[in-house]
Amino acid sequence: MRHPRRIKRFYAGAGLAGALTILMALSPVASFSPLLGVERALAAEPTIGAAVGKPLKQAQDLANAGKYAAALKKTNEANAVPGKSAYESFVIDDFLVFLNVQTRNYAAAAQAGEAALATGQVPTKDRPQRLKTLAQLYYSVKNYPKAVFFAQSYQKEAGSDAELQKLALQARYLQGDFAKVGVEAKSLAAAAQAKGVKPDETVLQLWLSSAFKQQDKQGQREALMLLQSTYPKPSYLSDLLKLVSADLGRSDRMSLEIFRVKLAAGILQTSDEYMEMAQLAIQLGLPGEAENALSRGFKAGVLGGKNKSREQRLMAMAQKQVAQDEPTLGASAGTSAAKAALAEAYASYGKTDKAISLYRDALASPFDGASLARLHLGQALASKGDNAAARKVFSSVKGSRLGELASVWVLVVGR
Repeated sequence: MRHPRRIKRFYAGAGLAGALTILMALSPVASFSPLLGVERALAAEPTIGAAVGKPLKQAQDLANAGKYAAALKKTNEANAVPGKSAYESFVIDDFLVFLNVQTRNYAAAAQAGEAALATGQVPTKDRPQRLKTLAQLYYSVKNYPKAVFFAQSYQKEAGSDAELQKLALQARYLQGDFAKVGVEAKSLAAAAQAKGVKPDETVLQLWLSSAFKQQDKQGQREALMLLQSTYPKPSYLSDLLKLVSADLGRSDRMSLEIFRVKLAAGILQTSDEYMEMAQLAIQLGLPGEAENALSRGFKAGVLGGKNKSREQRLMAMAQKQVAQDEPTLGASAGTSAAKAALAEAYASYGKTDKAISLYRDALASPFDGASLARLHLGQALASKGDNAAARKVFSSVKGSRLGELASVWVLVVGR
């Protein structure tokens, strides 16, 4: 599976845009003074000493003229003044945040923002936004430990924030802390569901990718089930079926079961898949199903290409066997197992009402193979278009292996 490559798309540029929304949108000094406080501080002469105020005022003028490199030099002069008050340091560091963002030096901007926060001069009401911006800036320069630290600091002071929760998960993932990411992503998904809200797709993908990294098959299944149920995509369903197929083991019967799901979901896409499904159906004594699969392949334009001659020969074989087999089907059978087998044959010819009746008759008594027969009853109901009844039957399928496959069917008929 391709989870690690897929997940990387969600990291590209994550967090940086949010960090710059406030800082980059503001014009030099005067406009960002509500955030940085430089102009207000310079106007309050007793607060800023002349040794600091003179170079800082010069830096302000240079910044207003768009000369940010020169403004940085003057601001650093002010920063070099010994014996500065905490407030003077705060104003200087805040100004450095702005100037470094303007010159695209985000690492220096983050360091200056952290220094400003450490002065103790930041108003309480401003702290949450500053913590969030620091988390985003540190993430943008790949300082993932500090990104996590400030994201957590924000949530301790201001409560949960979906954007920062995701950022912290991404940062931990990129540090290789897959175990923690898996636990936290699963917890976030469960919390969202408890509120009746769809879990965030990126959070689910992080859970999936972390489980993949740890070779945690159960975690992969759970994440993929949620992804497919909330954000259905052929890629999620295909990956889920790969896991289920591995659990079912290699056999003609189980391979055909996987192909049935793919055909129903519309993700049977290659000529080889259509041909293999038809061949398996013939081998299992279901020529009607083989004919149907091939017909759908030709209709979809998947078959009939360079291997048209071979495909037509297989279709002719299936049709010949249908002509021989279908007229011989009896009205019923003796044992429950025989009734279930007969029901599958009727279903393969599209005679779903007869198949459903036989399956229900067979399942009236316990027998070996009842779980598979129940799965097939669900398929027959879905084929008839009775999805509600089909989902109910699929949900009743017992056994870890077939139960997993039945759960996938629930997703397919539930769309």
